Amino acid sequence: MELIVFEKDSYYKLMEETMVLMYKVIHEKHKQIQSATEEEHDFLTTEQALKLMGLKSKKRLYMLRDEKLIDYYQHGRRKLYSKKSIIAYLNGQKIV
Repeated sequence: MELIVFEKDSYYKLMEETMVLMYKVIHEKHKQIQSATEEEHDFLTTEQALKLMGLKSKKRLYMLRDEKLIDYYQHGRRKLYSKKSIIAYLNGQKIV
């Protein structure tokens, strides 16, 4: 068995660095869990999509959908729009 001796300041610095690393790992894991949860709730109804995009006309929303500029899913007659794809589309339209 070997014995390793630290100075007090070195020990506290090592502990601080370890805690910072641990908090980073926990924070990243928390972000992964949160993004997975958000993906489950990524669907918007037509009215919610119109509101998010600031549109008044359903025709414009349908045109964006038909041109495959935003993603949508169909379950029976009901269409649900991908919130991520709408936000990506809006960010792509940003003028810098």
